[in-house]
Amino acid sequence: MARILIADDRESMRTALKAMFVMRPHWEVCGEAGDGHEAVAKATQLQPDLIVMDFRMPLSDGLQAASEICNTMPSIPIVIYTLYKTNELEVAAKLVGARCVVAKEDGVKNLLSAIEAELVVKKYQKKSKSIIEYPD
Repeated sequence: MARILIADDRESMRTALKAMFVMRPHWEVCGEAGDGHEAVAKATQLQPDLIVMDFRMPLSDGLQAASEICNTMPSIPIVIYTLYKTNELEVAAKLVGARCVVAKEDGVKNLLSAIEAELVVKKYQKKSKSIIEYPD
């Protein structure tokens, strides 16, 4: 079961995302955050498998929160989901450690695909770390 943290300042967006995510049989929403500070605290507390984070949030924006989370918990993939997708934001997001930026205007299908891809990568990385190589 993949545990997902949703961070968005709009409760209606968190509710809509949660409704879509729970329809996936192997996903569960383990928590929600309404601002960047809360996102960092919840990520630390809950240790989710993935975070979907809005860019523009009060107190600390998505990039600041992503930077803090990636510095302390680099194995948690972060997908930035935003109305403000630009090339500059994509570069900045990658620099702080977020895995990808998805535009809200592109629809939920792109977000779901990005989440699936990141969860597959995380699962592969986890399996490859558990493989022990013995010398011949």
